[in-house]
Amino acid sequence: MSFIPKTGSFEGMKSLNKSAIMNLIRLQGPISRAEIAKLTKLTPPTVGSIVSELLEADFIKEETGFAKSQGGRKPIMLTLNSTNYFIIGIYGSAEVITTVISNLDGEIIYSKDKEVWNTPSEEEFLTMLKECIQDTLDENDLLHSSIIGIGVAMHGLVDPVNGIAIFAPHLNLSNIPIKNTLEDEFSIPVLMENDVRALTLAESWYGKGKDVSDFICISVGRGIGSGIVLNHKIYNGAYNSAGEIGHTIVDVNGPRCKCGNYGCLEAFSSEAAVLERVKRGIRLGRDSILAAEINEDNRWDIEMIFRAAEKGDQLALESLEESGRYLGLAIANFINIFTPSKVILEGKLFDAGDLILSPIRTMVERSTLKSSPGPEAIECSTLGKKGMAVGACTLVLRSLFKPGGF
Repeated sequence: MSFIPKTGSFEGMKSLNKSAIMNLIRLQGPISRAEIAKLTKLTPPTVGSIVSELLEADFIKEETGFAKSQGGRKPIMLTLNSTNYFIIGIYGSAEVITTVISNLDGEIIYSKDKEVWNTPSEEEFLTMLKECIQDTLDENDLLHSSIIGIGVAMHGLVDPVNGIAIFAPHLNLSNIPIKNTLEDEFSIPVLMENDVRALTLAESWYGKGKDVSDFICISVGRGIGSGIVLNHKIYNGAYNSAGEIGHTIVDVNGPRCKCGNYGCLEAFSSEAAVLERVKRGIRLGRDSILAAEINEDNRWDIEMIFRAAEKGDQLALESLEESGRYLGLAIANFINIFTPSKVILEGKLFDAGDLILSPIRTMVERSTLKSSPGPEAIECSTLGKKGMAVGACTLVLRSLFKPGGF
């Protein structure tokens, strides 16, 4: 399934023109037909024909504008009709499946989380995805015909062309046929991407990366990944694995990572690494207010470390600082290679504020070239926990408004 015809044909060019006009209305509406023709350099009859089709399909709507001079006829202006069509976005991780609905303006109007408690089989995981989508349709009383597409942001290595999760490490699953499964079930086009690249796309449309030509988005959670934007385009690499910053080596003598290598950034700076350092310190006899918490019946989480650090717990403070130092080193290397204008950080770990950000910025300042943007270029995402699901929706919006583009 595809959103647009092949661009080599007349129908393909017509669709490209249609998307260009829709994108112009999205960005600059209310806007007149005459202004659209002027800005797109399409002929007025071509614009008129396409606008008529978009009006008939209820993608856009007309409203009366104001005359530029007294006595002039009030122009008919065009705006996006954002309430008739919707996009379903899904973020698939090993802990939670987040499902959202956005309108054509990218506004999230529904969100629901489904926890993934046990490591599912491929069939069980696909069943959960289908149930999340069906529940979303049922709870919002939506018809299939009102859904433009389904976007999926999936953790791990992803083949976005064929819609396959090549390797989902935290689920220990390989070659999951997500696109074909969901399209067969719902007869709705499905677009898919790695979760952090989807987040990066959302940052470029709605977040800290909007109107920034070169930036890097780094997400820290159970794992660590990044998205790279160069000249307004996301860099995927030949094997769709660009941005695997979590598996760059920051210390050859470091601990073993789940990928099998030693000294990966993920083994030092992920949430799991921060927790493991504190637990190891307690086992070795370090004093900590968290010592009473370390037992098999208690589920540890990163907020416990934050609370202890805020109370001055030295072990918790040291663990956060070490995580920040190694993150700062990896970010400094990225900055020296790509010289981005901005580095955007996403993840619960950054809720620790300066406890984690100060060592990051100190290391970046110490390790980057003088011609680089430096630590002031580092900012935290404002998209919140739903950023990756928003990115999943943006995959569909990008295809609708910018076929073939970023």
